[in-house]
Amino acid sequence: MHSASSPPSKRAAFDPGSVRCVGIVPALHKRRIAAAVNDVIEWFGRRGIRTILPEEQALALSAPELTAELSHFAEQADLLLAMGGDGTFLTAARLGAPEGKATLGINLGGFGFLAAIPSGAKMLDGLGEVMDGHFRTQHRMMLQGHVTRREQQVSSFLALNDIVVGKGAFSRLFRLKTSISDEPISDFPADGIIVATPTGSTGYSLSAGGPVIDPETRLIIVTPICAHTLSARTLVVPASRVVEIALPDPRSEEVNLTADGQEGHPLQAGDRVEVREAPFSAQIVALEDASFYAKLRSKLGWGSHR
Repeated sequence: MHSASSPPSKRAAFDPGSVRCVGIVPALHKRRIAAAVNDVIEWFGRRGIRTILPEEQALALSAPELTAELSHFAEQADLLLAMGGDGTFLTAARLGAPEGKATLGINLGGFGFLAAIPSGAKMLDGLGEVMDGHFRTQHRMMLQGHVTRREQQVSSFLALNDIVVGKGAFSRLFRLKTSISDEPISDFPADGIIVATPTGSTGYSLSAGGPVIDPETRLIIVTPICAHTLSARTLVVPASRVVEIALPDPRSEEVNLTADGQEGHPLQAGDRVEVREAPFSAQIVALEDASFYAKLRSKLGWGSHR
């Protein structure tokens, strides 16, 4: 029997006046990333604020003096600054949320649904707005998943967007048994299933036919991927529910679990995946005039006349 999850614990709200160290998570593959990171380091330095980088990124950017071990990176920082696209932001949020640290994003990517600050000439202006107190803090629910194999937990994952059980390199369908808090809901062949947060509703789940959900709500979205039945539909359940996915099919060797499309684990027949709300939320820093609905209009083209 699965017990209902309790609401995430409340952490101290982000206070820019208490920031003494900023942990920068840069996307090394982005154009001009070194120049942008240097600009940010100098900007914070002029305000007496220290900056650190994960070891790999610090060495790649020729800044070994800013190196911090990844295992203690978020613990040392008062604010995490994601410089890249949505993928970089997801990485930073997974690092910061367990430590109760807020994440602020500078969009150096294309889509940029999560980052608050644009790149280019307005980048430092945006940082100034936040550090001067002109911002909002959003609390976004996260997911916690783990894989059980022969009654032993073999891996665990955090996700801000989604946890996906999907096929590997081969195209054959496989059978999934899905339950919600011990209540069976489906047993059909499919390419996989997406368990998403409201933040992740505009990601993979949307592409698979799922709904768009306001990201500050607390819900779990269960969306099948190319199910081999016309009756399969997305299911939206309270955040207190536990989603369980079982792989009884002996042909399931090519099935993987992925968290936020970045971390993964190969699954075997007989494995059981459980996904529930994490015991903490991600604190996301947004500019005062930021609006989710404005982003729907600009990023997804809602309301435009063609």
